[in-house]
Amino acid sequence: MRLVVFGAGYVGLVTGTGLSDLGHDVFLCDIDADRIEALSKGSVPIYEPGLADLVRRNQRNGRLRFGTTIAPPYDRADAYFVAVGTPPTASGAADISAVLSVADEIARVAQTPALVVVKSTVPVGTCDAVQERMGGARVPLEVVSNPEFLKEGDAVNDFFKPDRIVLGARSEGARATLRDLYAPLQLSGERVVVTDPRSSELIKYAANTMLAMRVSFMNELSRLCHATGADVHAVRLGVGTDARIGKRYLYSGPGYGGSCFPKDVQALAALGKASGVPMRLAEATHLANEEQATYLADLVEKSLDGVEGRTIALWGLAFKPETDDVRESPAVKLARALVDKGATVVGHDPEASENFLKVMAERPEHAGKVRVTERDYDALDGAHALVLLAEWRSYRAPNFAEMKRRLAPGDGELPPVLVDARNIWRPLDVLRAGLRYQGIGVSATGTTRVHDRPSQR
Repeated sequence: MRLVVFGAGYVGLVTGTGLSDLGHDVFLCDIDADRIEALSKGSVPIYEPGLADLVRRNQRNGRLRFGTTIAPPYDRADAYFVAVGTPPTASGAADISAVLSVADEIARVAQTPALVVVKSTVPVGTCDAVQERMGGARVPLEVVSNPEFLKEGDAVNDFFKPDRIVLGARSEGARATLRDLYAPLQLSGERVVVTDPRSSELIKYAANTMLAMRVSFMNELSRLCHATGADVHAVRLGVGTDARIGKRYLYSGPGYGGSCFPKDVQALAALGKASGVPMRLAEATHLANEEQATYLADLVEKSLDGVEGRTIALWGLAFKPETDDVRESPAVKLARALVDKGATVVGHDPEASENFLKVMAERPEHAGKVRVTERDYDALDGAHALVLLAEWRSYRAPNFAEMKRRLAPGDGELPPVLVDARNIWRPLDVLRAGLRYQGIGVSATGTTRVHDRPSQR
């Protein structure tokens, strides 16, 4: 098929590249001329494992092209995919102005009947609004909903091996066309969920909010464990072995971030409010996530008996491993809170350091208080604490003796502290190196001399 994808951001680039790799002729269009120029030269502006090689391969094969305007033969495409951003407004509702602008452009340029496939995450009723808006097009254009379910850090695998493919279409012809398009992804079994556009639009918000809800609930439980002396590891195992609940998304941590969960949870809450049906759990999920960021900042401050004049090292600046995305990253929230309290922050991340510095530079008062290092251990030199925020593989089995050597001496009998916001390190290994350990929802260890502590075996 001949396809056009509007939006060369995260979703559009992965989708367009994936479709070209399935053998389709794809033109990826974006208004950002610098981004298009870079992509045309084979430079991929985002970090996503496997994506750069896929882009360059399909460019060489002539199946993937980039540009800022639609010209023949792409004005006669079989389908136009809309994958532009829908950022939150001040109220938390999704801003669909970019979607509507693309709809106007498609109506203007399309020379033959085609499908308009909305992959952007949009409020319920958007596809119907787009269909009405395109009523003046010279050719029939049918709008369908086909939300994306791509996890950052594993998006290429998610595209080619999806759990499900949701198609929201009203005509049998549109359903048949999309089934044909995605047929290569269904060789191992049926993965298509067919429904109407409005249900399809809501499915995306419901899925992301339900996952975010599990994360926020476990984070609330971690705070309760900290207050009561319970262990969040035991709670997670005891709850997760219930077959009705399952083990996934039950890990406590510094809170969720990225481009989807924060935005979609708030958008669902705003949609409910506008519809007269308050989404109380969505509202609480967002509140709990914001409180987790505050809790972590307080935990670091209490671990050091104050952070003013201290240097804090952060490992993992992206909101999760295997991405360079720092949008709503726990590291950004923590760094801002620590600097506001008078601390200096030194960060490291395998891919996200540059993006982290750009976001931190948005607040002039933080100038000179935040820097990054190219090597992970260099961030520890002279720091009073290390906070692990995103569990990249290179952080999972560190040299704790080297950490002790690099970190600043502790205060009195209290050695430097490692705040493990992902609960991946073994406390006894940390203690043996002469350091203190503080996880999320587990008891602090190392507040006394190691040989004074009871056996932990």
